[in-house]
Amino acid sequence: MAERMRALACLILTVVVLGVVGCQATPSTPSADEVNGEVVVSAASSLTEAFSDTAKAFEAKYPRTKVTLNFASSAALATQINEGAPADIFASADRVQMDNVKAERKSAPGVVFALNRLVIAKPKGSPAVATYADLAKPNVKVVLAADGVPVGTYATQSLAAAEKSAAFGTGFQARVIANVRSREANVRAVLTKVQLGEADAAIVYSTDVATAPEVEPVAIPDAYNVTSEYVIAPLTAGKNARAASAFVAFVRSPEGQALLSQRGFTIPAR
Repeated sequence: MAERMRALACLILTVVVLGVVGCQATPSTPSADEVNGEVVVSAASSLTEAFSDTAKAFEAKYPRTKVTLNFASSAALATQINEGAPADIFASADRVQMDNVKAERKSAPGVVFALNRLVIAKPKGSPAVATYADLAKPNVKVVLAADGVPVGTYATQSLAAAEKSAAFGTGFQARVIANVRSREANVRAVLTKVQLGEADAAIVYSTDVATAPEVEPVAIPDAYNVTSEYVIAPLTAGKNARAASAFVAFVRSPEGQALLSQRGFTIPAR
C-alpha cells in the first residue's frame, strides 16, 4: 500500500511539474492595457498596402498604441537602421538585408512571415511584351530595381536562370540588360515607371501589380522565377520592446497572416 501511495505521489508531482513547464513555454498574449505607445516599423516598400492594413488592425486590437510606418527599399532601411535611425521593427523583403542588420547586432533573429513571386509588369493593353523572352527584343524599354535592392537581386537571379535554358539561350541576360533604361531605388519606383508609360516592362513582385489598375502582369515561368522570403524582427535599439514583440506576433498570427494573404502574399508553412 505504501509503495502504491509513493508511486501515486510521484505521478502527481510529475504532472504538476510538466504543467508548470508547459505554462512557461507558452507565453500568454498581452492584454490591450499591457501594450501601449508608439511602435515604429521600417518595412519593405512592397509591404505598403499589407502593412497599412496590419497597422490599422493592430491599433484596433491595442487601442493605446500608434503604429508609425516607414517604407523604403530593404537595402535603404538596413542602412538607416545600422546608422542609428529610430525604429522598433524591421521587415525586409529578403534575408540578406536582415542579416546585414543582424551582423551589426541591431536586431534579434528574423522569422519568415510571407512569400512573394516575380512577375513582369507592363502597361495595360500594350503589345510590346507578351512573354518573358520579349524582354530581350530590340528597343523594348525595361526598368529594373537597383543592385542590392531585393527585387533587383531576384530579377538578376531569374535572368541568369533563363540564360541557362535552351529556350532563351546564351546572351539572353545581356540583351535584356541592354534594354534597361533605368535602375530604381525600390520596387514601387520601378512600378511607377510602367504606370507613367515610361517603360514597356519591368520586373516586380506579383503583389505590386495587384495595386496598379493601369498595369497588367506577364508571367515569368516557374522554372526561372524566384520566391522571395519576407523576414521580420524586433530591433535591439528600439524604444518600445513590448509593443514591437506584440506587433511581430500579430503579423504571424492567423489574423495577421490573413491580411497578408488578402493582398496576394503567400503564407509560409509553419
